[in-house]
Amino acid sequence: MASAEVTTQTVRAGDGATVQVRFHRRPDDPSAPVLVCMPAMGTRAVSYTPLAEALVQAGFQVVLGELRGQGTSSVQVRRGVRYGYHEMVAYDCPALFRAVAAAFPGAPRHLLGHSLGGQLGALYLGQEPHMAAGAILVGAPSCHYRGWPFPQSLGMLAGFQLAAAFAAVYGYFPGRRLRVLGNDSAQILRDMATQVRTGRYHVPSSPVDFEPLLAAMDLPVLAVAIEGDPMAPPGGVRGLCDKLTSARVTYEELALGEGAPGGLHYGWIRDNAAFVDRVRAFVDRA
Repeated sequence: MASAEVTTQTVRAGDGATVQVRFHRRPDDPSAPVLVCMPAMGTRAVSYTPLAEALVQAGFQVVLGELRGQGTSSVQVRRGVRYGYHEMVAYDCPALFRAVAAAFPGAPRHLLGHSLGGQLGALYLGQEPHMAAGAILVGAPSCHYRGWPFPQSLGMLAGFQLAAAFAAVYGYFPGRRLRVLGNDSAQILRDMATQVRTGRYHVPSSPVDFEPLLAAMDLPVLAVAIEGDPMAPPGGVRGLCDKLTSARVTYEELALGEGAPGGLHYGWIRDNAAFVDRVRAFVDRA
């Protein structure tokens, strides 16, 4: 069995924000493909350690990125701290991918984005597709409410508008207290609520209309929906795929075992054998 060499590096974004990024290397095969993991909303990078370990055993190298405001991020969520899609796509993603390129100069790189991390990673690669050989998007939907079946679609629409309004008044979104996702910036909620309502990745925090960039992204993409996942149903995952009109998209649905740890949206991180097999097959084809 291969053993990983695990190191940590401080990665500094263009606006000065920092995160501690974990590199899971294969000293025996430094040219092995690298998967750059971008977590779900409100989820710490360390949560993906079991997945990273399984991927190393399958022949990959893995980098665990950290979303702004979570885990090791120097940006702490509190009243008065504002960041949104703009800061994460324009500053954080470039810093992460450039650090990975410098650390693994001879290895192909693929985005491995979960949920919001998959959406943000796709927005970034729409601008700089040369930074990756492909993208793996897991439970990563367009959050347009029409991607959810009725009547959940109306709950999705109303819920995010209310959450954004509440966060604006409260100063941030106290997800841990509410037991809904994690704590996050009011601007993130505003950006997400806009995309939920309009279906477009043209959000208040960013001057960039990401829609034509997504359409022009010419990369192989594996999009995985978890069967029964209420946070990323097939309609939502396909909604993001439909924006990638120049990409070579492979869409698959993955069934997890009974009682998957962490629920369906997160259970594949530990119940990962079938997912790892699909990633191996996709990267071998890409």
